[in-house]
Amino acid sequence: MKRIVAISIAAVVLFAVAMLVSVWRETQAPVTRTPDALETGRAQLHTQLEDAKKSEAAAEQQHWNSPEQLRALIQGHEQRIAKLKDNQEAAEIVAYDHDSIERLQKRIAQIADEEAARAEAAQEAAKRAAQEAQQQRPTAPSPNP
Repeated sequence: MKRIVAISIAAVVLFAVAMLVSVWRETQAPVTRTPDALETGRAQLHTQLEDAKKSEAAAEQQHWNSPEQLRALIQGHEQRIAKLKDNQEAAEIVAYDHDSIERLQKRIAQIADEEAARAEAAQEAAKRAAQEAQQQRPTAPSPNP
């Protein structure tokens, strides 16, 4: 009887080991099918978006105080939107470009406001300086007859 129990336990253990080896082999097996064109295209577009985000972030930092350069960046985004407008898979890139255009336009408006404030402050300073200069001028003494 002990012999039958030992053989049964050995058989169960051997079966369990065989199952574990089978599952392990399946998890280690390489992918047998190659990605189709759609999956490849999506991956390429996503990679392009990530690369574009990195390079555009560097360009924005470099030209953050130059409205002309920011307008050039906006034109680049608009050109990419025009190229990708018919591609349904590029919706993420187009959305990123729209967000970038809005952000850059806000920055250009902010720069314009700052320049207007500086010009107004300079005008006020010039006006005050002229008033102070006029007050400091001694009035010419009038001749007594």
